[in-house]
Amino acid sequence: MYTIASNEITSRIESYKALWGMWIEDAQSGAPVAYDGIQNVQTDIQATSLSDDIELGAVCSQSVTAELVDDGTKYLGNEYVFSLYTKDATSSDTNDEKIPMGRFTCVKSKKSGGSVQLTMADRLYFSDKPYVPHIPMPNWNKAVEDDICRQLGLQNGNDYTEVRLLRDKNGRRLIDKNGKVLYSKYFYFKVSSVPKDVTMRQMLSYLASAQGQFGYVDRYGKYVRKWYGKLVKTLDNNTIDLPTLSERQNVIVGIICKVSDDVTLSLGVTDTTQGRVLEFENPYMTESLLQSLWRRIGGFSWYTTELYHRLGDPRFDIGDVVTYTNGADSYDIPITNLGFTFDGGLSADISAVGLSVEEQL
Repeated sequence: MYTIASNEITSRIESYKALWGMWIEDAQSGAPVAYDGIQNVQTDIQATSLSDDIELGAVCSQSVTAELVDDGTKYLGNEYVFSLYTKDATSSDTNDEKIPMGRFTCVKSKKSGGSVQLTMADRLYFSDKPYVPHIPMPNWNKAVEDDICRQLGLQNGNDYTEVRLLRDKNGRRLIDKNGKVLYSKYFYFKVSSVPKDVTMRQMLSYLASAQGQFGYVDRYGKYVRKWYGKLVKTLDNNTIDLPTLSERQNVIVGIICKVSDDVTLSLGVTDTTQGRVLEFENPYMTESLLQSLWRRIGGFSWYTTELYHRLGDPRFDIGDVVTYTNGADSYDIPITNLGFTFDGGLSADISAVGLSVEEQL
């Protein structure tokens, strides 16, 4: 969840009378674009490429559609920075703290009736091209990730220099069977070779799933990996429409990884009638990597949810976990899909994907 420096702006975000402005600027020159002519902007980002389930190693592009007054600007192929800011009802000043919403390249532009409709995407949009290493192989996973980011024009925002204690979803330190404290440095591994015809997106997916994470481009335009974090906010019926919720929780009880045609690794329960079993492919998976990621995600639980947040909160990121309470019961909701709509006001569609009860029986 994005942190706001100003307490005043934080209070505005929580207000039913919040007034919003959208700021778009050219990423190269910093010049504002269509300041008075931004009619509608919609953003969409996912933490899973599946329509019905949480996924390890998903690497999804964020997209933006925008309708602006046509002032003759040529957008196609150029990169833009999107930000939101709150408006003070008593002032037209736009110098308040801006909330970054991402960096996007215009991939489609259509004009009609004095308006221009733009489709924009982050740099992962271009990651379905074959991966041709610009580094010697074999090499470490960090070097491969850096290489792909450079080819895509992205900064690698994953910190490999800081050694961190690994913790489970409740914040407890992770310890192996010999009582040894586990650190994130154990996620360094050698990439021996590159599979034939593999794309950059697929390679990033392998690197992310090996560490029990998904990958995406953050609001600063950096490529980052994460797994679902701690609770960031509680939602109630005062700010959202009544959500659609699954009857019972999804619980990850096992993982199955296909390493090759001859090798499959698994941990936990592999009987899908007992709960959610995540299945994925990764040619670089080892038993030690699988054990490390299993300690992080095993037992993770959530409710399949769809909700409409009337007071869209631009601080939310995918991977955040919110709790919905109806006064009697509470439901943990990891944000797997997040879409904002700006049309003068701000709203958000939030969902946590998961198999239906019938599909789990």
